[in-house]
Amino acid sequence: MHIIASDEVALGNLKIPESDRLCCVVVRIKDYTSSLAKAERQYANSVSEVRRKQYSSGRRAVQLGLSSLSVTEIPILFDDRKPSWPVSIVGSIAHSHSLAVALVGFKQDFRGVGIDVLPKYAVSDRVRARILLDEELKVVSEGGDKDRQTVFFCAKESVYKASNPDTDEFLGFKDVCVRLNQSDTEFSAETVSAKLSSELVARGRGYIFDVEHHWLTIFLIR
Repeated sequence: MHIIASDEVALGNLKIPESDRLCCVVVRIKDYTSSLAKAERQYANSVSEVRRKQYSSGRRAVQLGLSSLSVTEIPILFDDRKPSWPVSIVGSIAHSHSLAVALVGFKQDFRGVGIDVLPKYAVSDRVRARILLDEELKVVSEGGDKDRQTVFFCAKESVYKASNPDTDEFLGFKDVCVRLNQSDTEFSAETVSAKLSSELVARGRGYIFDVEHHWLTIFLIR
């Protein structure tokens, strides 16, 4: 996997031995509007400063990712509030207040890819009770000081982002059960009931990374 980090972002243990035809990009949140395509700039200039920085940072990460895959630069606009990717590409974008991330690959290699990023300890105990299944709550309670509830949140988001473009099916937090490996560096997932996405989710493989006081999760469906 190609990994790109501008602004000297410390990537920690970010490494996936999956494919050279996959790229993960991490950038700091700033105003990249001037580097965007015309159509993207029009949207960026129509929103608040905070949203403009988040949007332009995400699109800048996508630009860098597509370039690394030798894909001709084209604007990534919205289709029903979701990014509209080139026909040959699968991708995912996420951001926190300080980091923006993008994951792009080829459809001939992946059915879907999902990425999410959150600051550590961003998920409160009250939110935890609303989003986690009993099995996951048990894992959190056994983890001591480990911030597994935020990891679970990120993992579920990346599962949804990887499967939704293929099925157009909404998966809520309690529709998906996430299981961490012993070292909390990888995860698998399954839907708790029969869904259009069930087979895709079960086939996917997830990864967990520690990047500059954030959790970053990636879910790949082949």
